Amino acid sequence: MRQQSAFRRYEKIKKLRGKIMNKKLTLTVTVLTGLMFGTGTAVIADNFWQGHQNIVETKNNIDKLTAKINASQSSLSDLQHQLSDAQAQYAALKQQYDKDMASKDTQIQQKIAEGQQAVAQKQAEVDAKQQTINDLASQLEAAKQTNNDLSQAIKDAQSVKDYSDQAVKSVSAK
Repeated sequence: MRQQSAFRRYEKIKKLRGKIMNKKLTLTVTVLTGLMFGTGTAVIADNFWQGHQNIVETKNNIDKLTAKINASQSSLSDLQHQLSDAQAQYAALKQQYDKDMASKDTQIQQKIAEGQQAVAQKQAEVDAKQQTINDLASQLEAAKQTNNDLSQAIKDAQSVKDYSDQAVKSVSAK
């Protein structure tokens, strides 16, 4: 924005210099014309002196504008240095941020891997316990079957005993 303002001032100074040059040229032509046509020396001198005063004032105005432009350029240069410094700081901070984020990402990935390893280990323990439970359940079922078989054998033996007792009673009663 300051560059645009300085540029506008520069353009105004260029226009002003052009006008001054036009005035100088006009003055020169007027003076020469006046001298050539023999107008009074007093009139020419008065006009020349007044034109000279205008030129001095214009030169002073140009000097003031030049000083303002130089101050603006100095200020612009300072701002450009500040911008350059800020950009360097930004680049350094961004580099540090990227480095920190990469480090955090590595730490997160490591924690995830550790978590997955712990889960896999616990899953293996759970699977082993489940296998133990399944084995014990199979043994319990086998024991139940054996118990049922033994209960049936006892019932069969009791039935045979009852049958033999009855046969003995029926033979003894005869």
